[in-house]
Amino acid sequence: MFDGVFIAMFVLCFIIRAPLEVRNKKIGTVESRKGAMERFCLLLVFTGSTTMPLLYFLTPWFRFADYEVALSQGALGAALAVAGVFLFWKSHRDLGRQFSSTLELKEAHHLVCDGIYSRIRHPMYTALFVIATAQLLLIGNAVVAPAFLLAFSLLYFARIDHEEAMMLAHFGGDYAAYQARTNRLLPSLRR
Repeated sequence: MFDGVFIAMFVLCFIIRAPLEVRNKKIGTVESRKGAMERFCLLLVFTGSTTMPLLYFLTPWFRFADYEVALSQGALGAALAVAGVFLFWKSHRDLGRQFSSTLELKEAHHLVCDGIYSRIRHPMYTALFVIATAQLLLIGNAVVAPAFLLAFSLLYFARIDHEEAMMLAHFGGDYAAYQARTNRLLPSLRR
C-alpha cells in the first residue's frame, strides 16, 4: 500500500541529487579525505538505500521477510518521506556547488552558514536520517526496511568527526564560531 510513497521518495531524491553530482564532479577538488572506511560505508549506504529496495521490488529474494505495514506506521512513514525530501532538497539547494557526497572540499569552497545551514550544521545528514527512517516504516520487509538506516548510521558515525576536523582545519575560527551557534542535526535554539 505504501510502496508508491517509497518509490516517489526514492525518485525525488534521485532527481534532486543527480544533477549536482554530475555538475560538481567537474569542479576540481582541493582536499580529499576519502579512505577505505569511507568507501566501504558509501557502498553499504548505496546497497541499503538503492540496491536492496530495487531487488525487493523486482525479485522475490526478500519475500521471506515480508510483513504487513500498519496504516499508522505507513502514514508516519509517508509524513517523514515528505519532510525528509523537503529537507534534502533545501539542503542541496542551499549548499549548491559546495556539495560533495564524499569527504572533500572543492575549488573556491566557502563556508555555507545561511539558509537551512543557519539553523542546522548538517541538514543533509538530518534529511538522510529522516528518509532512512521513512524507508524503515514504508517497506514491509524486515531485511530491506532497516537496511538504509543501519548503513547510513554507520557512515555518519564513521565520518562526522573527520568531516568536522577537515572543516576546522580549512576554515579555522569561522567554523569554530559556526559550531558554537549550531547543532549538528537538529535546529539550534541559540541565536
